[in-house]
Amino acid sequence: MKKTSVALAVLVGSTLFAAAPAAMAFGLGNITSAIPGVGGGSAAAVSAGDIDAFIQTANDANLMISTSSSHIFKALASKEDIAALEARLATANAIANTAEKEAELNKIKSDEATIVQKVLASKEGEDKLSTMNKAQMASFGNAAFTFMLGVLKDKQLAEGSTALVSGVSSNPMLIPRLGALKDVASSVSSQLSNTAKIGEGLVKLAKAGKITALPTSASEKPKKVDEI
Repeated sequence: MKKTSVALAVLVGSTLFAAAPAAMAFGLGNITSAIPGVGGGSAAAVSAGDIDAFIQTANDANLMISTSSSHIFKALASKEDIAALEARLATANAIANTAEKEAELNKIKSDEATIVQKVLASKEGEDKLSTMNKAQMASFGNAAFTFMLGVLKDKQLAEGSTALVSGVSSNPMLIPRLGALKDVASSVSSQLSNTAKIGEGLVKLAKAGKITALPTSASEKPKKVDEI
């Protein structure tokens, strides 16, 4: 991945798709949990391995979403928007105060998602998609698939986080790990709106047959996201 891609990849971080009605309509609902300790297990039976699996799944989903959303942004946004966000990112990363830096990075994530949402729903977005060659369109489709796969994984995490946190809270041996678990769960939940902005547009494109089918299970494998 090019340096600019790496910079843009950190813009979205850990996010979650909140547009449940659209997702259900497209067949993305009724997801069976594949994560140990999430959905179906007793809270009292939570183990350290369950926490590890939860955090690892969150990390995997974060990487899928950040990489693919960066790809989608670069493919559809204007050169001016891309340059502007790169400049803002550089400025934000230079902020010494941790809280201020995090707040600005979160604002950049939200603004990036808003830009992609608008382009996906615009004539400009349609025009850009229509001018892509076969390889570019395949690459864009892979990014959309991988983005939504990360969304499905995050959806599982959000649905199971309360029970997992409860199980850890009731196990004295796991209490030292509660803080890290809560941080991950909070990070997933706090980014709901950003992913929804992009996810809704991708669902519409897939329903219209303009991109390949999106994943229907969180257990599917991500597709390689190449440079456009």
